[in-house]
Amino acid sequence: MNTSFTSAINYKEIPFMYRRLLLCLVTALALTGCATGPRQVDHNFSFDGWKDGWYSGPNSNVQLQEYSYGDQYHMVREKVKSGETRIPANTSVSGPMPVGEFLYVRWLLKGSGEMVEHRVDLRDRLPKDMHDHRVSFVIDGKDLYVYVVTTRPKPYYGAPPVLRHWLSEQMYTYEIYPSHHKF
Repeated sequence: MNTSFTSAINYKEIPFMYRRLLLCLVTALALTGCATGPRQVDHNFSFDGWKDGWYSGPNSNVQLQEYSYGDQYHMVREKVKSGETRIPANTSVSGPMPVGEFLYVRWLLKGSGEMVEHRVDLRDRLPKDMHDHRVSFVIDGKDLYVYVVTTRPKPYYGAPPVLRHWLSEQMYTYEIYPSHHKF
């Protein structure tokens, strides 16, 4: 019995083996393409009009109508539903999610009836590594302020700088819109 490698190969089956290998490779590439999506980073998107002082209840002058932190993840988008006058003035979503490329916020100034909207391009404003960071916003009349809040605590409560965002009293917080903090 000849057990050498060359005698164990049936040369008539090589084209079939190549076809099978090619089919397996194409299938693997197709499945890999289906499994990939936007890069997921463990971070937080939140806002709280109550704590930041821009919302004081149903009779508040600011009535939030819509927000969207990017367009890749449905949990960080909401729009006022038909028959309603506003959406909740606070939310918090934490965990692995795509880093938003933009932030869109629309609100009604109840006193004047004016609808205000801002769309902020976040691509060059956010840190390269968003892991464990928070993206948040504050409304002040017609103005929108966007912040990145880190998990790094300040040396003491109220240490400067204290910004419009309520967490800036205890955590290092950076205003990225309208000013442009470089990370």
